[in-house]
Amino acid sequence: MELNVEIKSISGLTDIERREVMKFSCGNTDIDLYLHEDALEDYSCNLTRTFVLFIEGTVAGYFTLTSDRALITRKSTLSRKLPSHPHFTFHRDSIPALQIHHFAIGEPHQKKGNGIILMNYLIAFIKIKILPNVGATLLTVYSLKEAVEFYKKIGFEKTGNYSSANVNMALILSDIID
Repeated sequence: MELNVEIKSISGLTDIERREVMKFSCGNTDIDLYLHEDALEDYSCNLTRTFVLFIEGTVAGYFTLTSDRALITRKSTLSRKLPSHPHFTFHRDSIPALQIHHFAIGEPHQKKGNGIILMNYLIAFIKIKILPNVGATLLTVYSLKEAVEFYKKIGFEKTGNYSSANVNMALILSDIID
């Protein structure tokens, strides 16, 4: 039996789907509250774009994207992987990026491969819809400590920037865009 799987923009949800959004819980209150209370407002203000994963009509997860500028320290492994063009050498403190502002899978859908499925969609979306129109070198995330291993599996590396309580990580977009 094939599952009904859909990914929709927060701005285009029906009333029934919005009620489903309010039931979402990933186990982290702050991340849940962002989806419940702030995602649509941030969309309206052009701060972010949030996309919701539905499996059989239930919210299984979501991700939010925004723009970013990343600091990559010279000592980080990631720094050595950046292009050696002089422009990169000079501007490492302000590298254009897209940021995963939020990424979450609902508790009933965790540990079933849905995080990888949603991340693969997110990367394909960036490749097809965003990068042809916007310049960006990195995909960044300010990861909760408990999610670092998930991001490492995908190819994210620590930036060496420790300016927040979360773990600053990035993925070089040219590594995933063939």
